[in-house]
Amino acid sequence: MDCLVLQVPETDSMPIPSPKDVKDVGLDPMPIDDESPSRWPSEFNKLQREIVELWDACNVSLVHRTYFFLLFKGDPSDSIYMEVEVRRLSFLKDTFSRGNQTLEDSQTLTPASSMKALTSERHMLSKQMRRRLSEDEKNNLYLKWGISLHSKHRRLQLANLLWSNTQNLDHIMDSATIVAKLVGSVEPEQAFKEMFGLRFAPRDTLTKRKSHFWSESFRSLV
Repeated sequence: MDCLVLQVPETDSMPIPSPKDVKDVGLDPMPIDDESPSRWPSEFNKLQREIVELWDACNVSLVHRTYFFLLFKGDPSDSIYMEVEVRRLSFLKDTFSRGNQTLEDSQTLTPASSMKALTSERHMLSKQMRRRLSEDEKNNLYLKWGISLHSKHRRLQLANLLWSNTQNLDHIMDSATIVAKLVGSVEPEQAFKEMFGLRFAPRDTLTKRKSHFWSESFRSLV
């Protein structure tokens, strides 16, 4: 089995790329007609839906999905980050479809290992519900998501439903809201956008600075 290795640029010393600079790293920005700004909302929606489908196909972390979804809400400057994410995920999906694996941070990523990590994350989120949600909040969510209050493993049932319907944007928003509540929400700061924009590795491993921030949110999960 072939192993594809992709180097990740250091983010600490690199400025956030402008649209003119993106070609320097081999990523042509999505063209936006300045004279027709009304085209961007539809382009954004198209890219957003494509990314959601790719996240599902590549078993991407629910936390990554949530932070990305909440950070990039449709500003025209988001086009670079959306394009980077599409190409990153398209590369990963193509790699998996060819039966190959990728190597990042000395860890091998395969469809099986990414699915295992996602399953583990759902279990951790189900445990976090006990700490972050009141009984009334949990019961209301169970009813909203069609989970019987008399069934077993209700928290895990809910965790397994999160981000499971890629065709329904309301479901995606509800999923992101729940995950953000469980791990801690994030403000759309430029620093986080920079991390997403400069991360070219085909795996959902966090950069050092983002890992430090998210590890604080996940500390109670493990």
